[in-house]
Amino acid sequence: MKFQIIFIVIALLLTGGAVGLFVWRLLSGADDPTREWRRIDENVAGLRYEYERAKELLAGGRISQAEFEERENELALRVIDETAQEDRAQDRASQSLPAITAAAVGVFMFATSAGLYLYYGDYSALDEKAIEQVRLTQQQAAAELNLADTVETLEKSLEKNKDNLEAWEILADRYNSTGNLSQAQIAYENVVRLNPKDANAYAELADVLIAIGDGHISDKVAEYAKKCLEIDPYHQKGLMIGAAAAFEKADYAGAAILFNRLRSQIPSGNEVHDALSQQIDIALQMGGLDKVPQDPVPPKPKSDIDKMMKLGMPAAPEAGADGVGLLPKRQ
Repeated sequence: MKFQIIFIVIALLLTGGAVGLFVWRLLSGADDPTREWRRIDENVAGLRYEYERAKELLAGGRISQAEFEERENELALRVIDETAQEDRAQDRASQSLPAITAAAVGVFMFATSAGLYLYYGDYSALDEKAIEQVRLTQQQAAAELNLADTVETLEKSLEKNKDNLEAWEILADRYNSTGNLSQAQIAYENVVRLNPKDANAYAELADVLIAIGDGHISDKVAEYAKKCLEIDPYHQKGLMIGAAAAFEKADYAGAAILFNRLRSQIPSGNEVHDALSQQIDIALQMGGLDKVPQDPVPPKPKSDIDKMMKLGMPAAPEAGADGVGLLPKRQ
């Protein structure tokens, strides 16, 4: 605690000294009675130079007499305007501006000092919520730094081994989440190359291509969506992109089928459910259809999670889900 007090006192003295010097320099000369006369002299000198320059141009035949007289009248008006003394309201404003600036700088410096102390120093004197917020901020910054190091390490590892599926998967998700779409495309292409049964990678790859193409649904996008649905006919992103691709190609029956298959997985009364219903109606109208054609894919089997989502209940983890992913399964 003793060292904390010493640190705070020194920081306050240094900050106060810096602010004091700044304020002194900013405010010095603000009440100088000759300041206004110096301003007028400078303005007159500038106007005199412009007048002499106009006379030289007239003598050299570069401007006409009419142009010279017009310029002379303009300078005369500027002499009246720029040699007039400022009124009191303007003078008060010019005097208050340095004080406001000095106060703002003082607040900024004190706030910055306090922030640096809280980030790098001891913040145990704060209340529990503030302490938790500081800790979360530090943890988030550390996590971002570690993730950046991880990405760099994975990129270097792929230079030696282009067939490292796990590295490509992590990089693909990272690039996609940070908007590095061109690199995300490359990473997802390598994921499906190494694991052709990854439905999610096909869907994400199609989504990335749409983003790169500013919303354009190309043949490649349709191909990837089709591959996704061949692996997982109920993949929601694959269904959305596949339906949009079918609609783009005027396959309104196919679009209605895919939209309807996706809608069957969304609880009724949901905004997404209602939006899908509108899309189905549009597809039916455009295709001249009375109803959605028969879906060749049977309805998705209802899991416990799906049943609870339909009822609006929070989903409980399915048996055997523990340990799925990069973390080892607990024993």
